[in-house]
Amino acid sequence: MFLGRKEFLARLAFDFPEASAGINKYEAGLLHCEVAAFRRATEAAMDIGRFWEVERHFRWVEELLKVAGPELRNALEVSYLEDLALGSCPPARYRAVKERMPKALRRILIAHHRQWQ
Repeated sequence: MFLGRKEFLARLAFDFPEASAGINKYEAGLLHCEVAAFRRATEAAMDIGRFWEVERHFRWVEELLKVAGPELRNALEVSYLEDLALGSCPPARYRAVKERMPKALRRILIAHHRQWQ
């Protein structure tokens, strides 16, 4: 069985309640926007140097990708990984990606933008 939006939201609320609470009324109901809200939580953790939390986010995404249905997989690849890759690359974010992101995810990130090498 593959996971979809409903399962993503349930797991997000359980594993990352603060990120789940960050989904605003305009994003609710739109999977890509809901995933983007989680990406913003990852970026915020990177920016303040909470690399242990960032690693939890990365590993969670890695696990979800293994069981995601087509819609969730697309949202994770586009609204999480691709948007993260195309965002800014200050030293704290670069360090978090270099030191904490699983290699499979990092390859995807680098494929979108070489600044993360």
